[in-house]
Amino acid sequence: MRIAAMWMGGLSLWMGTLSLVLWLWTSDDLPPALLTGAAVALALIALYAAIVAEEATGPRRLATSSLPTVVLVLGLAMMLNGLTFGLFLILIGAEVAALGVAGLVAQFVAERRAGSG
Repeated sequence: MRIAAMWMGGLSLWMGTLSLVLWLWTSDDLPPALLTGAAVALALIALYAAIVAEEATGPRRLATSSLPTVVLVLGLAMMLNGLTFGLFLILIGAEVAALGVAGLVAQFVAERRAGSG
């Protein structure tokens, strides 16, 4: 849980910075207040994960992080943005998502071989 707490803490810091910029640049109070609330909530969750939650011990069959998962999600996000910006971005996003799926398949095969050997 320590790695997850660090990631969530970093994300809450990033969201807090964005909310500060939004507080400075807008006259409306609702959007920056919502972003600030989300940043504070995420910081509290990260604090809980760092202090209270314990890490599981023993062998772990799944990877702690997976780059192909990030590539897949990035490709899906590009495809969704392509609905606004055009077909070219949908096709590029589909290609990136296919690369992510291929990476997940390769990772799954490698994990199966390592677990059976």
